[in-house]
Amino acid sequence: MVQSIETQLHKWERSAQCNIVMLRSNSPKAFCAGGDVVTVVKLWREGEAGKALKFFKEEYRMNHLIAAYKKPIVAMLNGYTMGGGVGLSIHAPFRVADETTVFAMPETKIGLFPDVGASFFLSRMDGQTGIYLGLTGERLKGKDLLYAGIATHYVPSERYQMLEQRLQGLGTSDYEVVNEAIEEFVGQSEEGGIEYSLADIRDAIDWCFQHNTVEEIIAALEQESESKSEVHANWAKKTLGQLSKMSPSSLKLTLELLRNGQNLNIKQALQLELRLVEKRLESHDMHEGIQALLVRKTDDAKWDPPTLEEVNVEALSTEYFDSPSKTTIEFSHKDTFTEYPHKFGLPTEKDIGEVVCGNNPQAGKFKMDYDEVVDFFDKTYASKIGVSLKVDWILRIKTKLDRDGYVEWVK
Repeated sequence: MVQSIETQLHKWERSAQCNIVMLRSNSPKAFCAGGDVVTVVKLWREGEAGKALKFFKEEYRMNHLIAAYKKPIVAMLNGYTMGGGVGLSIHAPFRVADETTVFAMPETKIGLFPDVGASFFLSRMDGQTGIYLGLTGERLKGKDLLYAGIATHYVPSERYQMLEQRLQGLGTSDYEVVNEAIEEFVGQSEEGGIEYSLADIRDAIDWCFQHNTVEEIIAALEQESESKSEVHANWAKKTLGQLSKMSPSSLKLTLELLRNGQNLNIKQALQLELRLVEKRLESHDMHEGIQALLVRKTDDAKWDPPTLEEVNVEALSTEYFDSPSKTTIEFSHKDTFTEYPHKFGLPTEKDIGEVVCGNNPQAGKFKMDYDEVVDFFDKTYASKIGVSLKVDWILRIKTKLDRDGYVEWVK
């Protein structure tokens, strides 16, 4: 399937008859729930290492093609969007979610690590959200994707067909025109605040997942499980339970990968992931995790090493990050970048922080009060639905008022 998609994308990119590419599923249950890793590990065990690596090499090359594509790509997400399905969509400039969309990167549960460019996109999410999602495999649903920055727009499913027809009739590859067309169909925000499942625990996520070792994250979660806040305590207990089921070596590998990913461009991130997957295919845990979860369909994987304490992070780092790669990705496009070239989603926490701290030239260096910050973003984003709610929420959890009533960023 990867080869077919990549071939067709190249044809459409060259065609004067194609203005916009829409990626959508013909299944009501899933956009794409991931690649056939069962077959991949079977090939590896049968001595077909080249064919197994070719699967990942082609997939990652396609991920970069989508990221560097010269025409607007609109990924219309529905149902399960996981693993390889995330790679098909997250790098597109337009990512539309509906109420059925379920996002997750659950690779640590199969002894792997979040790939398909996850080292690039998860590491750039607000605060420690990407680290949390990458380690736990936690699912986000519907409007969660908009506020997390995974989706650029939220459109109710009953409007998908009308949106498709609208895009088909545009007759232009102008990104701004495409954005305006999608905005015509977005769902209105409900009154009463932000509809984001992580909103009440974001401060706890940042506090617990700020650390650079999994052991420190676990210790912080154990401390948070004793919190006076019932919401925080319950979340911490649930998260500890999630992490206890994951491959210990995958957890440590993923944390180091995502920390490194912050400093990599998109090509470097994908090439690093290919190097890691080469080594991971040689590991016990990837084969055991896939057999347990996807073949036996049980939750009883026997990890090796079985505990975090037995995973030597220095040896792991040397083996995975310092060893030379046996193969490289032959990218079809020259373009690379350290930030996605198109921004059509809601403002990020970083965007809001730059305005508050006076580091946004458009906003100026003058201090702003609460309403002025919200108004600035509302005007800058042309009253995009969800902007004022997200800015309001970020200001409440990340700022305080100084003695003159101006907002001040709290580190």
